[in-house]
Amino acid sequence: MKFWFLSDTSRLAKEKDEIEKLQSTATWLEGTEWILDNGLELIAKIKSHGHLYEMKLTYPPFFPSTPPMVTPIVDGTHWSTHQYENGSLCLEWGPDNWYQSVTGANMLESANRLIYKENPLGETGEKHPVISRHFLTQGQNLRNKVFRLYVEPSFLNIISNLQDKYVANIKFAFIFGNHKTAVLHVLELENIEGRIWENTSLPDDNKPNYELTGLLLKTDLSSTEVEKLNTVNQWEQYYDKESINPLSDEKLIIAMDNENTPHVLMSSTSKEKLFSIPLVTEEPKERRPNQLVGLNEKKIGLVGLGSLGSKIAQSLARTGVRKFYLVDDDVFLPGNLVRHTLDWKSVGSHKVDAVENQLMNISSAMDIEVSKINLSGQEATTSLNTVLSKLGDCDLIIDATANPRVFNFLSAVGTTYGKPMIWGEVFAGGIGGLIARSRPNTDPDALAMRKGFNGYTMQLPQFEFKIRELYATEDQQEEVMVASDADVSIIAGHLARFALDTVIQPGQSIYPYSMYLIGLSNSWIFEAPFDTYPIHINHLPEEKEAVENEEERKKTIDFIVSLLEKSDD
Repeated sequence: MKFWFLSDTSRLAKEKDEIEKLQSTATWLEGTEWILDNGLELIAKIKSHGHLYEMKLTYPPFFPSTPPMVTPIVDGTHWSTHQYENGSLCLEWGPDNWYQSVTGANMLESANRLIYKENPLGETGEKHPVISRHFLTQGQNLRNKVFRLYVEPSFLNIISNLQDKYVANIKFAFIFGNHKTAVLHVLELENIEGRIWENTSLPDDNKPNYELTGLLLKTDLSSTEVEKLNTVNQWEQYYDKESINPLSDEKLIIAMDNENTPHVLMSSTSKEKLFSIPLVTEEPKERRPNQLVGLNEKKIGLVGLGSLGSKIAQSLARTGVRKFYLVDDDVFLPGNLVRHTLDWKSVGSHKVDAVENQLMNISSAMDIEVSKINLSGQEATTSLNTVLSKLGDCDLIIDATANPRVFNFLSAVGTTYGKPMIWGEVFAGGIGGLIARSRPNTDPDALAMRKGFNGYTMQLPQFEFKIRELYATEDQQEEVMVASDADVSIIAGHLARFALDTVIQPGQSIYPYSMYLIGLSNSWIFEAPFDTYPIHINHLPEEKEAVENEEERKKTIDFIVSLLEKSDD
């Protein structure tokens, strides 16, 4: 570890000089002493209103990039309302507004001003409150709070426009997202006339099998008056007992003061005492790009829910896709943890089911259908055709399998139904990847593009690695190279953007090409990460359909007509 006072001796000299100047001019500074304890420290004695305050100025290891800390010399001493739990004083300079020209002497001057105004040890004399110089974020305020109530903006809007003495019933539930936090969610709000509001945002998987009850009370009390009512008996005295349920039966009270500020109270184990818990909400605003409007109406058929496919699915869902048809027959195992979006909770489950559950937890509006059919394996022909037909009903087909037989099937679906198709793969060893698409009436069909790609790669230097398994290669020195999660994520991100561009604005693409080789290392044809090779495919010929003569066409029509007439009989 490097000590700043040894590596920056000029700054140390400046700190010592400024302290000496302050000692010689400030009558309130009665003494200082430099010590080495937890780094470089200065003991200072400040006299204010006849009382002596002994404090310690501690220089951090990263000084002068970060500010020094001023604390009472006796641990556990509390002087000020502007004091953190660790004892340090919140002064005029802190991590949020620090700049390196501020010195330790300036920090002592700030400490003196705070002590002088608040006069914490003074029994008589003037005491003045000191206004805080900063605003704490929601995260800072919640840091040490185990219980929180999250409310939807729409719920907050309703309860902020109620008449005084209004009473409504609440249904709510606990959700334990982790072992450190218990979050309450309001599920319903109803009065004697029926349901007023229902939580439609919370995914069903997060709704527990049991519900708790509470009350919403609209008061004409000030915020201070509401905060004084912290027992069930006090609230029952304020309200007509006949107009509300017995409060001792309720677990939660949301009390609105006369400025429509909600105060959340929760019953304790004694049922009589109420304790306050913080409310969490957010300002409603659109976080997605405007050009993605309408994405929720598009249906995506995604085949292959492995490392690549699972990441594509997650990205599309977070971007706004709400309709999916997911196809994969594989089971998630611990070995998949290194690159997949799933975790240990899904080990032993079919990937397609577990990914469906993930997506359902992103939005309650998800409309997902899944299939566990193996498109390249031994399956009933009717099952295969059913899956392919459903893929044909999608607005976009994505092949994330890197399986040639699956590619052939999906290419046929795209051609038959006139639907765009996206495909890609991560090259073994994570050296790079391929992204490609075929759009009806714009690009050659997928089979022609694959044939063109194979011809293109025949002209490139030979791939000098031995492919051991999916995502892994072995070089000439027999060193195994394996694609990382980051490698797969990069190609998945490109494929997701490719998919969005294809399905949202098919006639106004930002991509001048429909096939790219993307490098992630200095290997094969790639000179460096992100070395990209666009592949020109517009010259590729379409697969020509067999030419019919007029006689064959007439025979076909007559045959179909005869079948239709037979079915009418």
